Amino acid sequence: MTSFPVVAKLLAKSLDISIDTIQPETKLEALGADSLSVIELIFDLEDEFGVKLGDERPDLSTVQDIADYIDRYVSPKDVAV
Repeated sequence: MTSFPVVAKLLAKSLDISIDTIQPETKLEALGADSLSVIELIFDLEDEFGVKLGDERPDLSTVQDIADYIDRYVSPKDVAV
């Protein structure tokens, strides 16, 4: 299971865009996300999944990159759409 649907939902909300415009391969830059909004999204995802992702902030350029990053820390049962 992937956290992509949750990432897309939170990203759409934080950037005030339609979730329909977000695909796994969509570049964050194309959505208008800057490094600060990505960090805020990571904090929101930590709250959503009840995990601590650590201080490392990897290079994330697509929505799928974020979902893959979250999936490394979250067990499949924790991902609910």
